[in-house]
Amino acid sequence: MKKLLYSLSIAIILYISSCTKIRTTEIGNELIPSVDNVTVFDTTLEVTSEFYSLPDSTRMTYNVDHVLGLMEDPTFGKTTGEIYVRMNPQSKGYPFGKLPDSIVGLDSVILALRYSAVYGDTNSVQSLKVFEVDPGTEFRDSSLGYLISHQPFAANTLIGEKNNILFTTLNDSLTYIRVKDTVKTVNELRVPISNSYGLKLMNMDTARYRNDTTYRENVTGFAIRMDASSPVRRALSYFNLADAGTKLTFHYRRIFNGKVDTVVTDFVFRTYANANLVSRDPTGTPYGNQLVNGTTNQEQLYLQTSPGSYALLKIPGLSGLANGLIYKAVLTTDRLEGTDDKLFTEPSLLFLDAVDSAANKYLTIPNSFPFNQNAAPLYYTPAQFGGFLANGRYEFDLSRYVQGIVTRKEKNYALRLYAPYRTTPYLSYSTSTAVPMTINSPLTKGRVIVAGGANPVKKLRLYIIYSKI
Repeated sequence: MKKLLYSLSIAIILYISSCTKIRTTEIGNELIPSVDNVTVFDTTLEVTSEFYSLPDSTRMTYNVDHVLGLMEDPTFGKTTGEIYVRMNPQSKGYPFGKLPDSIVGLDSVILALRYSAVYGDTNSVQSLKVFEVDPGTEFRDSSLGYLISHQPFAANTLIGEKNNILFTTLNDSLTYIRVKDTVKTVNELRVPISNSYGLKLMNMDTARYRNDTTYRENVTGFAIRMDASSPVRRALSYFNLADAGTKLTFHYRRIFNGKVDTVVTDFVFRTYANANLVSRDPTGTPYGNQLVNGTTNQEQLYLQTSPGSYALLKIPGLSGLANGLIYKAVLTTDRLEGTDDKLFTEPSLLFLDAVDSAANKYLTIPNSFPFNQNAAPLYYTPAQFGGFLANGRYEFDLSRYVQGIVTRKEKNYALRLYAPYRTTPYLSYSTSTAVPMTINSPLTKGRVIVAGGANPVKKLRLYIIYSKI
């Protein structure tokens, strides 16, 4: 009898298990009932996808990695990054000793830039040029940071250069002599600056070193650019100006206690006089061609990080969907192969927000965006909301957003799909509160092609699992 009861118990458990199968997706850990078309159903809604250039208002602050280089991508076009910076004495007053007359001679001047990363083809070979920013330009301290789309500052006097830099060597170890010490370092690009420029600063009237204001009136700064004739223009490099490894070093000799002594003086970046100007030119590329013809439903979406592009998505079928219990609603787009994808890799994340055209605002996805004020600089968890690449596709969990539409008749917004460096949407439940988020860092890193709503093989789509009410 006990054996019979035990067998019946096992049979009942197996039966119940077969009736309560669970289903998981790439995002979230929620349990989802299986579709049986009796009590649990599924449907796929079509998504239309238009394509546009993304107006960019990014400002580069002093403490982030700055982009430098020339990158020519056969699919997305050309990207140029140039850096402007003013190096200051570390304190007020004449920085080369008490008496300028004690200086015997200048041996060398070196601009050191702290290297952070590279994006693109690491076999790139580019020549760096340093120019003096022309006196009288508007380049000055800016605590907000200059727009990356700002017009280039006039800089016509070449004062330093380093030719044919191998990008594969940017993170190599270096050894050099600093006075009598041997210095070993890494991730440092050292650019010789002309002695004539160095002597100009050393011979400048001591009154001009009285404070930052008088110094700024006489020293404009540097423009750092990669030369357009560089042999291999296929990558961007990143440098941090605020790092202690970025400095302008003078190696010189002076009289000290009646003897000639070899000394060094470092100028550093310690104000807000910096700019990072970035431009894109997609002319003649598949990406550029789509920008011209992007106002109809697209088969492919070319998403490029800031300054880049976005897709405008509309899901008209949501407005007519009957009330029901939404178990899962997942917006899905598949990654499509492009040219040189292994060199020009995808963004860290794609982002999705809602377009409130009536208020001229962008909102976090109502009900679905998991805002977390303690999770800076993202302020959300991608594993919960989505936007990362997994198994060749990107997904976003819109379950609660769809539930609000079908049950409470909330607005069916157009959605914006993009890969921003920074973005500042308003919280959907507090439309007076905008949240600045850093999504893809550093700037310009990442591009990807994904399926659009008109793709004949892999459609951009919204998949829903639900029960009727």
